[in-house]
Amino acid sequence: MSDSSSSMLLVGVGGAGCAMARGVMRAFGDSLKHVLADTDAKTGEADGKFVLIGGDRLSGRGSGGDVVAARLAAEDSVQAIDDSLEGVRLAVIVTALGGGTGGGATLETVKHLSDRGIPSCVFATTPFAFEGETRQRNARGILPLIEEAASASFFIPLDKLVGDSDDDMASAMRRAVDTLASGVTLFWRLVEKPGYIKLDAERVRHLVAGAGRGRFAYVSAQGENRAEEIVDAIRRSALLGAGSGQVASILCGVLAGDDLRLSEIGTISEGLRGTFGEKASFELATVNDDDTFSGRISVVVMLFESPRHDDADDPKTSEPAKRRRRQRAILSTGPTGRGRFNNSEPTIWNGEDLDVPTFLRKNISLEF
Repeated sequence: MSDSSSSMLLVGVGGAGCAMARGVMRAFGDSLKHVLADTDAKTGEADGKFVLIGGDRLSGRGSGGDVVAARLAAEDSVQAIDDSLEGVRLAVIVTALGGGTGGGATLETVKHLSDRGIPSCVFATTPFAFEGETRQRNARGILPLIEEAASASFFIPLDKLVGDSDDDMASAMRRAVDTLASGVTLFWRLVEKPGYIKLDAERVRHLVAGAGRGRFAYVSAQGENRAEEIVDAIRRSALLGAGSGQVASILCGVLAGDDLRLSEIGTISEGLRGTFGEKASFELATVNDDDTFSGRISVVVMLFESPRHDDADDPKTSEPAKRRRRQRAILSTGPTGRGRFNNSEPTIWNGEDLDVPTFLRKNISLEF
């Protein structure tokens, strides 16, 4: 499918986000409708449609890890992506939180898209534990704001994305970028190059709009027992198991060659529903590409969690979770705890939104 005919747009935000977006573009194989945005002019030296954020404010030198500077820069120039928005019905944003531009500019990009009626699906990595408290705090501070603004969001810890590894830092980062890019590419293929069981862009748009926080992973296997291996890998996936709510819906994409058997689709489908909930709504789509996937099955899985208020009266819900909901209700804080500051610009200091009550930012439970 040509770049001009796609109703989906890939947006890379920040240096790491642009690197991940380029990984998707390499893996997809064809021209992909995309735009890359960063505060560092050097990011645009590689191929790709590039928008410099905050050129007048930061002079193309980057944000220096300052989330506030990046956010102000994005406010200045986010409209520069408008040339890429014609015909777009869904934006897929890839970014990294913890530094400056990813955290600051992603939120403004999501808000800008929302103002234009374009749902956004955000894939954002969060820092390695060893990167230090400052970067972790930056990510924690902006994460709930992105979650509130985006239609769907996937926050992916780099520690879990890479897993146990003794790689050097450069190799680990390349592997993290390649892994996430491969998963996003498979999602893209489901829509742009559907197989016998189709998932069109409008259906994806409907699924993503208002889906909220999700979990995301992809696995691949080959050989005689590949379907069973896929199910086992999904059950053991650290990315899919680290949720904070009940799974409301499942989106599963199966990518394989012409040797894909019906029994294998059944094994994967039953394994997913048995693991994450028989009552969850289930969407399945396939891509048949014998040149790329012959002898192999790759599966991309998206789990979307139930809204927190859905289980307010569920006796199985933990008492601490109920207390947190009562705290929010009593204080009228809303989904991010910003209360009467919800429609004003946040006061960001060291990556934290100071308008959010301290006990919510620190996840401290109060007794009532």
